[in-house]
Amino acid sequence: MQIKNEHYTGSWDMEKDVVIVGGGGAGLAAAVEATDAGAETIILEKQTRIWDSSTAISAGSFAFAGTDIQEKQGGRDSNDLFYKDLMSVGKQKNDPKLVQTYIEHQLNTYYWLKKLGVKWADFVSVVAGMSVPRAHLTDPLELVRILYRTARKQGALVFFQAPVIGLLIGERESVIGVNLQERTGATTRIRARKGVVLASGGFARDPRRLANINPKFAGVVATSGIGHTGDGLEMAEALGASVKDMEYVKPSFELHVNGNTSEDIALLFLSGGIIVNKKSQRYVNESISYKDTGLLTLDQPDAIGYQIIDQKIFERQVRLAKKSSIDFGLGLDDVKIRFLVKGDTIEELAHKIGLLPEALRKTVDRYNGYVDGGKDLEFGRATLAGNYGRPVKLDTPPFYSFETRAHFLSTYAGIAVDKDMHVLTRSGDIPGLYAAGEVVGGFHGDGYHSGAALSQAVVFGRLAGRNAANRQ
Repeated sequence: MQIKNEHYTGSWDMEKDVVIVGGGGAGLAAAVEATDAGAETIILEKQTRIWDSSTAISAGSFAFAGTDIQEKQGGRDSNDLFYKDLMSVGKQKNDPKLVQTYIEHQLNTYYWLKKLGVKWADFVSVVAGMSVPRAHLTDPLELVRILYRTARKQGALVFFQAPVIGLLIGERESVIGVNLQERTGATTRIRARKGVVLASGGFARDPRRLANINPKFAGVVATSGIGHTGDGLEMAEALGASVKDMEYVKPSFELHVNGNTSEDIALLFLSGGIIVNKKSQRYVNESISYKDTGLLTLDQPDAIGYQIIDQKIFERQVRLAKKSSIDFGLGLDDVKIRFLVKGDTIEELAHKIGLLPEALRKTVDRYNGYVDGGKDLEFGRATLAGNYGRPVKLDTPPFYSFETRAHFLSTYAGIAVDKDMHVLTRSGDIPGLYAAGEVVGGFHGDGYHSGAALSQAVVFGRLAGRNAANRQ
């Protein structure tokens, strides 16, 4: 699909106040807020259904701080701690003003979703980047359905198989509408009386852009929403929009080598497991972000890592999966268990997965010694995940392996925006153009705090929708 913006002064086939490009979590949240503000709103979604978005196919982990579930579980969290964790994981490369905007609206958004009917699991978990448990779990497809039904009930139009192929530009280089490509190949021009919101997702399925960022990315499998080809990003760039965080794009380390979707992922190393390469050697501090681990894995033999756990970790993760019907990567459900290779001893496990038994035994024994001594002399692992938990020994047979490769579920880089979600150039903003969700850059920086992508999409989607609707 060829993307091309154009200056336009002609007649219109349709007019709305707010035109939203993309019908995932960010786009639907924007539509709910825009219609609630009284704006005539239309969503143009390239795919055939709402469950093709990355929000809908995600693991359903949302990062929030200060919620009733955290309080019930006895945990303490705050905006300040959440902000510090986000900036720390991002290595201080993220835009502090954008992070602060998110922090100011995240708790309200949690209760907003709850009021709309989103059901949350009755516990929170710890995933990468967290100092305290703040991963709130829900069925992501049902959340998308709720947002979709709410937007439709409030009067939003939603068109599927409606790819936007360009932005329309008016006086003073303002965005005044979009070109929609019909199924027949004809073009429909839709005027946006107040604003256009780009919520078109990332670029995990744009191999050319990924290869330009890093040639190693050319062979990394994509598991994102199938429409995430970077269309919105390309439109904004053509208007001079600044981009952020491209140099920090990394794949995630979590997908089984025989897996193809987000259901085939496991993060067992964040629960105490270790990661070794084909030489039976550890190559990473297993508590860091799985994005950083994914990048490091591309440099290992055959770009593969083995997550190694013992029986006590196995049983804990099985209990966790049974506790929640939501598949979020940490638990072990029947699908993931079928991917595991089991050995009664470390040596037997090594033999089954094609590693040298003596080498794997030495690696595990060395790691267990580090746990006993309270210091990881090789990679400095001091926690289970982020700044939470303490490492455990792998000493309870049988033992298990989950053969893992990196994949692109999302890209976490894109258009620069301000606190009101205006799209920015080097000299100012582009009048009439807003952005939200994965198409936005600057929030994550050089790392990834688990659950922040989904919650950010909804938070920023709400802001973009309401600000566009209120634009004079």
